[in-house]
Amino acid sequence: MQRITSSLRFGSEILGELRDLKAQKQFESAGQGEEKPKTSFMDHLKTAVEEVNQGQISADKKATDLANGKDTNIHETMLAASQAELSFNLMVQVRNKALEAYQEVMRMPV
Repeated sequence: MQRITSSLRFGSEILGELRDLKAQKQFESAGQGEEKPKTSFMDHLKTAVEEVNQGQISADKKATDLANGKDTNIHETMLAASQAELSFNLMVQVRNKALEAYQEVMRMPV
């Protein structure tokens, strides 16, 4: 029961965010007079995954530079590693919630 409630809550949060994005986009396009190229959910998803990947690559490069002696700032290296770990964990949690919501929808009787 708790899983269904959390999945429904997640679904309503996603719908709320999508409505906010739509309202924001309408507001922006109304204010500028010209229409921007439309971006899909897939484009946003690709951008988010690429940002997480860039964070991982940046943290890995800083760790390598620290290990090789090229960079001596351990604070920035640890900060980059923590940020990369947090963004990756967030991405995994979003994936898990989306998968749970999909499974709940598939279990619904038609």
